[in-house]
Amino acid sequence: MFILYIDPGTGSLLFQALLSGFLTIVVFFKRIIAFIKLKFGRKEESNKEDQSHDPS
Repeated sequence: MFILYIDPGTGSLLFQALLSGFLTIVVFFKRIIAFIKLKFGRKEESNKEDQSHDPS
């Protein structure tokens, strides 16, 4: 069994790279899902909201 040493600078750089990569993927897919919901969401709900705020 080999015991490898990772100094604190390299370890923090590796941790930062992994964390930023993971968060980039999460935000990317959340934006895709939001875009799909915007394009294919129900149009009826937005029309009902517009009519309920109409004073006439």
